[in-house]
Amino acid sequence: MQPRAPQSGPPPPLYLPLPPRHLAAPPPAYHRPILISTYSHQPDRSIVHDDSSMAYYRPAPMGCDLNYAFDRRVERDESVEEHLDGLCEGLRRVIELGGNAERKGGVITWRGMVTRIMTAPFEDREGWEMTAMALDGSVYLELHDPPEQAAKRRKDQSSWAWQSYMGYSFESYSTIPSGGEDRRPDDPDGWSGDVNTNVQASHLISLWCNIVRSAIGEIPLCLGGEVDCVQAPVGAEHPGLEACIELKTNKVVENEKQEVIFHKKLVKHWAQSWLLGIPTIEVGFRDDAGILRSRRTFETDLIPRLAASMPTPLWHPSPPHHFLHAVVNMLTTNVLPTDPNPSEPLSENRPLPPAVVWRLKFTPRRGCELYPIGQIGLEGGRWGGVLPEEYVRWRMSR
Repeated sequence: MQPRAPQSGPPPPLYLPLPPRHLAAPPPAYHRPILISTYSHQPDRSIVHDDSSMAYYRPAPMGCDLNYAFDRRVERDESVEEHLDGLCEGLRRVIELGGNAERKGGVITWRGMVTRIMTAPFEDREGWEMTAMALDGSVYLELHDPPEQAAKRRKDQSSWAWQSYMGYSFESYSTIPSGGEDRRPDDPDGWSGDVNTNVQASHLISLWCNIVRSAIGEIPLCLGGEVDCVQAPVGAEHPGLEACIELKTNKVVENEKQEVIFHKKLVKHWAQSWLLGIPTIEVGFRDDAGILRSRRTFETDLIPRLAASMPTPLWHPSPPHHFLHAVVNMLTTNVLPTDPNPSEPLSENRPLPPAVVWRLKFTPRRGCELYPIGQIGLEGGRWGGVLPEEYVRWRMSR
């Protein structure tokens, strides 16, 4: 038999299967996050490096109507992509002020991306894709959202607009913004201002982001994520991650089926707060008419115990940690060596080398694939179509 001639073309994707759902082997440790910076969004979506959008917790009044002001809501234009810009700006400022930003050799991304990775072992329906590239000793990771997929997602979200709104409404009842309440004379008790997801700042529901440094096992992580509010006197400075609170809403649990659905949601609630170091989650339970009937506070650290207390536990924290470590290890092992960062600082007039772009693709019940897309230079002022040119130049000129 004649040997086959070598075939040209891209190498096959690297494949990482999902761990067993009930894997109980001790996972790599997730290191407690350390806060390194914060920033606030302005009405034009620009950011300021302060806590002006930080909100203060107050209990939402029982019986409040989460439908209130639905017709006055202002929604963000989801077609405007913001990539990793806020996170990049925040890290640059920390470094320029002489602080400690990310640790080299790890992954820089939004908390939401890592939440998707952690909860993948228990995700049955929704797949996703992410774009990865290496720069200055770290892997940058963001959601890959092609136009057709984004359009489908927006269509799906429109059918859930009412349910989503009630979550924002619960935030308005549960917080006092730093800039003060924006109440109308006929607003109900506890209402702090109309919902505006395009701004989510100033006197409206806040969009206040915290940037933390952590690690899974030996692999560094640098994550940015929105924080709903803090438990502190109104007007106080940032009290630290230990005083941060995540707010959620859920339908009142009245039977076993609804309890199972709620416990399935808890894995995402837990992962979101665990990753950012938020110790407290408050869930507001509403009835079918959107009226708040009860509130319950969960300690993030204890949620896995609650999940384990079910007669038939639906999830365990070990698979999420194992899979997160495996995915970031795959990224750092394969993507980091393609970092095109020059051996000497890049001069002002020298063109940027192209980014080596990779795709991370998750298929429910199967696992993740990682494969190179190719070399991409500047597209619309973004290196590799992702990172701002000015930021990349700054990184390469240091």
